[in-house]
Amino acid sequence: MPMPPVPPRRPRLLAPLLMSLSVAAATAATPAALPPELPPETLSTSTLDAAQQARVYVADVSIAHIHDGRIRIYDPRDAKFLGTISTGYVGNFTLSPKRDELYVATSFLSRGVHGERLDVLEIHDTNALTVKGEILLPPRRAQALTYRGLVRTSANGRFVLVQNATPATSITVVDLQERKAVAEVQTPGCWGLLPAASHATRFSMLCGDGKVATVTLDEQGQVADRQLSEKLFDADADAWFHHAEQIGDRYWFVSFKGTLTELDLGGPAARVRAKTDLVQGLKGGWRPGGYQLFAVHPDGRYAVVAMHDKGVEGSHKRPATELWTFDLQTGKRVAKAPGLGTAAMTFSRNGQRLHTLSGVNGEMRSWQWPQAGVTPKLLSVVKRAGESALLLETQD
Repeated sequence: MPMPPVPPRRPRLLAPLLMSLSVAAATAATPAALPPELPPETLSTSTLDAAQQARVYVADVSIAHIHDGRIRIYDPRDAKFLGTISTGYVGNFTLSPKRDELYVATSFLSRGVHGERLDVLEIHDTNALTVKGEILLPPRRAQALTYRGLVRTSANGRFVLVQNATPATSITVVDLQERKAVAEVQTPGCWGLLPAASHATRFSMLCGDGKVATVTLDEQGQVADRQLSEKLFDADADAWFHHAEQIGDRYWFVSFKGTLTELDLGGPAARVRAKTDLVQGLKGGWRPGGYQLFAVHPDGRYAVVAMHDKGVEGSHKRPATELWTFDLQTGKRVAKAPGLGTAAMTFSRNGQRLHTLSGVNGEMRSWQWPQAGVTPKLLSVVKRAGESALLLETQD
């Protein structure tokens, strides 16, 4: 049988391939020209412009990593981010009367999330955003979400008052001149710090029985006088939000069902100045709601309140569906606007701006408050002012 024909062989490619590899290896062995050496990097620090006081401090408890909270600082005129201040584990803060220092009462654990506990009052420079010093606190500080009334200064700026909870309640008095804690004031059944403005060392607290306790300290930070008011609210029938707005000795509180009460806390015992029903005669189940849920303009004329409809027992933290503006002289509502999910708000201390914080998406809006009338103009928007932003304070 004849053999089948042998197919023709293809040309060998081994030699050209080896030659190509040799050329590539030779090319790779030749060093490429090096880029010029980069100049050495110089690290530096800077400070905020002390003359520029338009700043908003946003308390961010950072719930996803709660031992590493911070305060984020923005310029509200253009939403520019200015810097941060660490607040450790759910630290609470307040500003000095001169606004040149910021005090953070916080806790640190030796292993980050466990270990030995250390409570301190940190003193920060508000222009350099650096720590100027710290003062040891008894390990009883209330490790609570950020509220304005958990750390405050006395009117004369000498003492910082820190809320404790073990869960028994008390107040640590820190002497900034002596740089140490000098007293612990027992406050059973009462909570929060409401300093008077006309007395150097007087503060009040809301109590669970509906009364207001007032404590007057002496020059050494020791208790000189205690007094209780008459019963001012019913915590079971219509509790007050703990958030309060202050102008001098005047404090405003809002109840869960919509009563606005003004107190005078300048004397040795609290007294009521005025009451306003914010929802009288209205249908729809409107109630106040939020976290830092209302703000009073520094001139004492207007209050802006976060409101939601279809309110029920337990809806008091619900973000706003509308923002209502009230004339405090007449007690009448004079304007309303979309709520934008607002859960926190504050006026700048000079009364020029209103700042709002959404409880839905963390958006912060800054508004130019009008000289006359009640229709503010939007200045800036920070899309997300923090991871878990809760509270607003202003420098100016």
